[in-house]
Amino acid sequence: MTEDPISEIDSTLAEELPGLEKNPDSPIDENKREDMIRLLRHAADELGKAPTYREFDSLNLEVSSNVISKEFGTWNEAKEAAELETWQRGTVREINETYFQSINSPKKAYWFGTIFATSSLRPQPKGGKYALVLGRTEDKAYFITEFADAIESDYPINWTHGNKSDKQQVRLAISNPTFIDHLLNAGYPDPEDDPGRFPSIKDKYLPSFLRGFLESSGYFRTDGWHVTVANSQRGEQIQEWFEQFGAKRPTVSQVSSGAIVVHVVNNFDIKAIFESLWPDLLETEPSWEPYPQKILQYLESEYPYPENLSYLDG
Repeated sequence: MTEDPISEIDSTLAEELPGLEKNPDSPIDENKREDMIRLLRHAADELGKAPTYREFDSLNLEVSSNVISKEFGTWNEAKEAAELETWQRGTVREINETYFQSINSPKKAYWFGTIFATSSLRPQPKGGKYALVLGRTEDKAYFITEFADAIESDYPINWTHGNKSDKQQVRLAISNPTFIDHLLNAGYPDPEDDPGRFPSIKDKYLPSFLRGFLESSGYFRTDGWHVTVANSQRGEQIQEWFEQFGAKRPTVSQVSSGAIVVHVVNNFDIKAIFESLWPDLLETEPSWEPYPQKILQYLESEYPYPENLSYLDG
């Protein structure tokens, strides 16, 4: 594993999900940058203060806060360019700090699955004990921008260039101690403990949790799923879940690198899992659409006759 495991995950996913749209750097001209500054100042005039992410987006202006943040690097840098007041470290940030107090909806279960897969808790030198840190490459920005929206976060999303890649890196760090406490109580692993098993999720929310986990870190290749997990306990748990969804042949093995990997290669098993986790196909929400789209394309190529796929019937 490299020093930047999230970048490695995203690079592998990009290889295993060919045909996805890339987001190459496209330098913006100064006139458009000035337009963004004008919109920021307009928002400040409307609100009577420098806007937060959510306040800016609530005005339904020509561009979103995410587009502006991506162009200037951070929301703070954009506000600095507009000569507006910026957030300073130590300021209380807006966030739904009780979002994970109870995993009581498919949406919460999905987002819990995505952050369980690829985020980390890191010690804080001051203030709260930990900060939740999420990082993805720009083509996987969905997992940060949409998550931030779901938890009503006003923490800054940073867009920076990585040292070893021409892709931008998108990062978010959340240090609200109440938010972190609820996350730990929900079953997110404490960095001071062994990784252990997956958290306990109610059966009706399990498909959403696992969908989020797979979309965020489960590689789907031309020969099926290859899901790398932290330990054999988690591998056996995923194997058990897959079997609950109708798969009969999922396996768990330790590969040459020492990693524990869950494999699903039988086409009928892939079909059973797909229909369970994405019940509305590409309309399933929440979901990162390129992932189920690639699985659906695979299944349609393996099952050329409509009667073999229930969702092609009629």
